[in-house]
Amino acid sequence: MKRNRFYNILKLFIFMTLQYSIVNILHASEPIVVLEYSSSNMQDQDLNNSNTFISNPNFSTKHRVSQDETLGHILYFYYGKSGLNLRIVEMAIVEFNPNSFRNRNPNFLFADQNLYLPSLNEMKNLVLGKSKKKTNANNNNNSTHIYFFGG
Repeated sequence: MKRNRFYNILKLFIFMTLQYSIVNILHASEPIVVLEYSSSNMQDQDLNNSNTFISNPNFSTKHRVSQDETLGHILYFYYGKSGLNLRIVEMAIVEFNPNSFRNRNPNFLFADQNLYLPSLNEMKNLVLGKSKKKTNANNNNNSTHIYFFGG
């Protein structure tokens, strides 16, 4: 009799413990995000080794901004898949072309501007605090169109 009572209490204890655990798991469950980090070998496969900015560190060019273009489009076209940090390149372009952006904001790019796209060496000198080349002295900022892209 004592044995049956002991087993009944043990069964009840196990049942209550399991029920409590399951309820807590169901109420406290949150989505789990698993991030996968690519190895350097996988990243190298996507690089464009024929990018002119990478193959010639002194190469720079100009680009005429059309009305439907964003700085992101321009960055990807010229510097995409080069292995460069595009946020740094974006800041360098804004620094070299301050009159092409409203309040130096990369989201407010004026249309019909000749953007100077700096070379790797010019960006390196900019980061190191060396003087930058003045390229926009004759920048004609007569555009009345401001386009905002982003949030």
